[in-house]
Amino acid sequence: MALFCSKITFVKKDAPLAQKIMEVIKGGTIVYPKDSNYLDLLFQDIKSIRNIAVLLNGNIRTPKMEALHRLIDWLNVRSTDGLKIYKLSLDNSWLGSNPWLSGFIESDGKFYCEFKLNSEGKATLIKSYMRLSQKQSYKSTTTISKNNSNFYIMDKIREFLDVKNVT
Repeated sequence: MALFCSKITFVKKDAPLAQKIMEVIKGGTIVYPKDSNYLDLLFQDIKSIRNIAVLLNGNIRTPKMEALHRLIDWLNVRSTDGLKIYKLSLDNSWLGSNPWLSGFIESDGKFYCEFKLNSEGKATLIKSYMRLSQKQSYKSTTTISKNNSNFYIMDKIREFLDVKNVT
């Protein structure tokens, strides 16, 4: 019986990526639901969940880190080998130093392109936009009072992308 289950869903053509993630995590199961064009990568054992927590630890930049810290506490209580995971703080490194921002934008961003055509069908005006939005605060499930505002990371992204403050 699984105490915990983490699931990542992929389109079937991305099965090699799911396989690679299984190799890195050293665990997991791929499930192909009947009559579907997707697959689920499931992590249900403590060893795999622990490996995921270790990989994420210290690489999170948002208040969602609180959820990872709760998972680490849960894993540490269940540790049978005496090895504990030490909770690392938010990643405050330069946004251009790793691919975190590209994944964040991929997940929560939108790109738009607008253009006007002249009578010959050629573009005369091209406008491109990027939108990135987050809830103002991360809703924690604990009663511990913490700074759960997403303002800090959104402001760091604004500075990194050289966007002016809009008031």
